[in-house]
Amino acid sequence: MTPTSTTPSVTVDGGELSGLTLADGVRAFLGVPYAAPPVGDLRWRPPQPVARWTGIREATEHGPAATQFPPPPNSLYSGGEQRFSEDCLHLNVWTGPDGDAGRPVMVWLHFGAYQFGSAENPMYDGASLAAAGVTVVSVNHRLGRLGFLAHPELTAESGYGGSGNYGLMDQIAALGWVRDNIAAFGGDPGNVTLFGVSAGGNSVHNLRSSPLAAGLFHKVVAQSAPGVAPALDGPGHPANPSTLRAGEQAGVELAEALGAPTLAGLRALPVEQLMAAQLPRAAGRWSFDLVPGAQVGLALFDTGYPVIDGHVLPQDPLAAFVAGEVADVPMLAGNAGNEASGLPYLGTLEAYRAEVEEAFGEHAAEVLDLYPATTDEEAQQASWALLGDQVFVWSTWTAARLHRRRLTSPVRYYRFLRRPPIPADADLVERDYAGAFHGVDVPYVFGTLDAWPWDWTDADRALSARVQQAWVDFARTGDPTSSGALTWPTLGDGVLALDLEPGPGEPPDPARMAFWDRYHGVADVLGR
Repeated sequence: MTPTSTTPSVTVDGGELSGLTLADGVRAFLGVPYAAPPVGDLRWRPPQPVARWTGIREATEHGPAATQFPPPPNSLYSGGEQRFSEDCLHLNVWTGPDGDAGRPVMVWLHFGAYQFGSAENPMYDGASLAAAGVTVVSVNHRLGRLGFLAHPELTAESGYGGSGNYGLMDQIAALGWVRDNIAAFGGDPGNVTLFGVSAGGNSVHNLRSSPLAAGLFHKVVAQSAPGVAPALDGPGHPANPSTLRAGEQAGVELAEALGAPTLAGLRALPVEQLMAAQLPRAAGRWSFDLVPGAQVGLALFDTGYPVIDGHVLPQDPLAAFVAGEVADVPMLAGNAGNEASGLPYLGTLEAYRAEVEEAFGEHAAEVLDLYPATTDEEAQQASWALLGDQVFVWSTWTAARLHRRRLTSPVRYYRFLRRPPIPADADLVERDYAGAFHGVDVPYVFGTLDAWPWDWTDADRALSARVQQAWVDFARTGDPTSSGALTWPTLGDGVLALDLEPGPGEPPDPARMAFWDRYHGVADVLGR
């Protein structure tokens, strides 16, 4: 929305802010600091209180994105960010006219595999949701090596016997800021919905599992959310957190690769040098098309993922769900029809079979039967389907099923099946993607279809209006059907298919899900 004027000032922790007045009386406050810049000696420390400023601070443009290797500009996952910095702990607020009070609050966590992305992405513009009656907050936090590095020296200095997870601590600090300040914007701190997609959805699972986030949110939406899987005592992976021991080992390897074996030396390194080092573990058979040089792809096997540190995360989210030890709050959860989009793949039949044999051992024959391939082209598609299920589908579906079995709050599950009208001649890196790709539901929720300049139909816009209203209803009441925008049963009574004509849907492939249930040791818990 085009700004029409600046706003009257609002007082928050740190001082006074002025923002922008948009159409429909929506006010926007952009680039608001919620913690001190995590630079210098604050690199790899928990977020510290924001410093006070004098006068009225203009909150009229986004703050810098976290330091990262961004996707290329012609990627579906590019937000067009131009500024990157370690000084990234800013958030954005969209809300109603001055004088509004008691508005439900929705706090958004962005995608990007914990490696890239920011709250600046135009898909996440909160003006349309704010016009529909909620107060929207979107959050930047530390990413990759700056957000999740574990190291024995960091563990020793922490005071709690752990390290890593600084990006999750940033998210918790932002939720604390919301609790303490959102009433000044008309939001209700007692009615906060946490929602996110991909890594943001994984963050939702992690924060539900964290005692540090207890009481800071009251409902959750996990869109295509990985991470509900056992912790790995080895390299981090988008489907699994790592143990503290494994995280520390990766941190030691990185320090050695950088020629900076001490923590003081690591903190003194220029950020560009810190980001440039590659670990031998990143080599492998997988191919990556998303980023030139495969920098983001390599990070998938590096040091940039959540760690079971005993402090932020006492246990992995799967164990927490199995034990019923996650926040018992209403949940919406769902997947896109083609979650494999955006993931690496195996380009030859030989590489695919070798990877399955190495990764799955005694289970390899069953995996090859469930995800069959007889040609190189089929191997690429099969490896995509395998990784899509492993990373996104099983995790989200299992979080919903375990929520239903272990908790008392309602849970609903959806599958987003609408393939958007991507022009045939679109200049996109993801030229091979098909169907409803990973993250496609986001602009429908935010009402930002025009962030992608495609030939959207009236039916697409009608679907977006219904989906957005359901998310607003959920934030307001905990029931996405309360205004009648969608008919959506609770899990156990059905699954919702979100297409141009929403209606009853089918759950994820039963045979494949049953395999992952057995593989991860939860078949008995889930009644299989």
